[in-house]
Amino acid sequence: MTKNEHILEERQKDLEGKKGELDEIISETKQEEEKLRDKAKELETKIEPRLLQSFKRIRKNSRNGLGIVYVQRDACGGCFNKIPPQRQLDIRSRKKVIVCEYCGRIMIDPELAGVQAGHKATEEAPVTTTKRAIRRKSAE
Repeated sequence: MTKNEHILEERQKDLEGKKGELDEIISETKQEEEKLRDKAKELETKIEPRLLQSFKRIRKNSRNGLGIVYVQRDACGGCFNKIPPQRQLDIRSRKKVIVCEYCGRIMIDPELAGVQAGHKATEEAPVTTTKRAIRRKSAE
């Protein structure tokens, strides 16, 4: 019993220390967070209410809080289901809002997200030729 009480006291001390560190981090990032929220509210006025409402609904229902994802290695960045090539062309053309068939998230191309697309190698592999030994029958 005393052994468990000692372990509990140590854990409570660790917990208090971690809470103090967390409070420091929160106080440091609070100003930055408020600036970003103000900027988001300012930008929300420029977006169609119907689109904004659907975005908020998608974001609320998603597991990791991402409402907009980009295509990674020919798959959705949210649910990682494969996207057909024609759908990828539609996403890259940016003519309309494309939603993932499986998870319902809005999909954008990596360029728009500011990420370099690295799913295909741009450099071609060197072509190696093999020589076959050709035997010729003598006409003798």
